Amino acid sequence: MSAYFLAKIHAKLSRMLRESDMEALADADVDSTIRQLQESSYGSFLSGQEVMERVSDQLRRGFIDDVSSLVYGLNGQDRILLLDVLSYYRVENLKTILRVQLHRLPAEDAKKHLFELPWDHVDFAHWLEVPGIEALIKDLPWEDYRTRLDAVHRQVGGKGTVFPYETELDAMYLQRLIHHCQQGKLDVRRVVKNRVLKEMLLWAYRMKGYGYTFPELVNILPDYRPLVPHDEMRHLIEDAEGWHGIARFFDPTLAQEMEKLDDLDLQVVGALFDRQLMQAVEQALIEAPLGMGIVVGYVYRKELELSQAIELVERIRAAQ
Repeated sequence: MSAYFLAKIHAKLSRMLRESDMEALADADVDSTIRQLQESSYGSFLSGQEVMERVSDQLRRGFIDDVSSLVYGLNGQDRILLLDVLSYYRVENLKTILRVQLHRLPAEDAKKHLFELPWDHVDFAHWLEVPGIEALIKDLPWEDYRTRLDAVHRQVGGKGTVFPYETELDAMYLQRLIHHCQQGKLDVRRVVKNRVLKEMLLWAYRMKGYGYTFPELVNILPDYRPLVPHDEMRHLIEDAEGWHGIARFFDPTLAQEMEKLDDLDLQVVGALFDRQLMQAVEQALIEAPLGMGIVVGYVYRKELELSQAIELVERIRAAQ
């Protein structure tokens, strides 16, 4: 990673909204909130007469534009890592398209929910109009997606359910990140493992809440064994009080907060993983200032910032 690129990352980190900024925005009205956000890294996307109605979409566009500059500044394995992290948005687009195809929803309404991903060099909106799932799968430019989705389609095609396709896409995304947890340097492993564990455990507990058994979840989840032994995962998910074991993935202070919970609260667990992420990024800045852990950590922190900003704006708008 070049010194220029490193300076770019540090500059981006310095422009992120602080917790105090979010607290100040929470007490402002919509107009004041928009004005303050216009002074942030999202500013160039928060303009025009319709900014009030389209602020969430514009914030998302600002995020994509911001991380795109990182993609084009990297090469080789570093770029592959970042693209695998960002493949989350490709998966979200494909899930939206699959819902439209299977449930015959209006394509025009769905377009506003698609992320524009300049690094993928494809027109996702085009696939909203293709004649059916088979045509969609055949037209995908990624061989692994075609192969896996075609296998799913052969099993469940005609049943009118999108769930098997969605779970296959989610598992593919997480499996790629698990690979980086195995192969990456320590700074990358710390950051990526945090995200994988958060996504995978929250997913598993939600599915358990829908009535899925642990053996059924094993068939849905990616191969988690490089991160969590099978018996431990069974204990975490299957046993009534097994969720307390999540504390071992946190530092002592956060683990104590986890242990104080009387009942499993997925929102709290997610927030603890997010706080652990912040610490992993700060650690990377000190121990591996030239490593990819900072880059990936920045993207994840930016995602959290985006989510908080959108939630804040929508809550303020609803209260007006």
